[in-house]
Amino acid sequence: MTALRELTRDTAARLGAGSPPFADRTPVGPGALLLAAAVGGRAQSGPARALVEAAPAPRLSAGGWADALARHAVVAPVTGQKIDAELADALLRASMLTAVLHRPPLSRLTSGATATEAEAAADLLGRPRGRTVLTAALAAWSPDPAVLTWRAELLTRLSHDHPDVVLDTYLLARLRHGADWDRRLSGAARALSGVGLPDDLPVATVRFWAPLAALDQRDPELIRSRTLLDGHRNAVNLVRRYRLGLSAAGAE
Repeated sequence: MTALRELTRDTAARLGAGSPPFADRTPVGPGALLLAAAVGGRAQSGPARALVEAAPAPRLSAGGWADALARHAVVAPVTGQKIDAELADALLRASMLTAVLHRPPLSRLTSGATATEAEAAADLLGRPRGRTVLTAALAAWSPDPAVLTWRAELLTRLSHDHPDVVLDTYLLARLRHGADWDRRLSGAARALSGVGLPDDLPVATVRFWAPLAALDQRDPELIRSRTLLDGHRNAVNLVRRYRLGLSAAGAE
């Protein structure tokens, strides 16, 4: 339990979630310990999944954000590793914060059944330091097209009620990761201009910027109000050139 507390504290500090995380003083439940055991035993996917399924379902309606942070602290380090796909989805179902900041389970993402994760993201915006954590997590490029697909979908959902959050995300993308995004977008443009169907990653790399292109079309003055937002025009033009815009995400 001491190791879990230290990991949770370190993760909260790295994310900027504060202490207690997101100002939530409710106790951390046993779920994070079960997830930690599953992650430790992930080489045996069957027993590991059984441990995950034994964890109580995540609940954020009455607090639970400290528990969500503890679960994320355990699950997030393995999201970029090659593990059993069913185990990965089970871990993401059990760790709502990871599903928001990384991506939902593939079974939900591919079917568009992500209303629960989108609602959790909106709830996170109402928590102390939640907005900072969310925008920072969404702003960086990812080598996983499913992650970029989720980010574009989530930003599209948020653009209606929280356009300022969407703009802040793209502002961080340019200010913190501008050189990396320029490099990735150049590579994506080359792939899209070639012969044959491109891979998923270049498409997802450009499509990440589709919510900004939609905001630019809907309300150009809103984007111009972010005077520090610069260098995004190439991405917006690529979205339009290859018609990679997203339709508004609806409720399931």
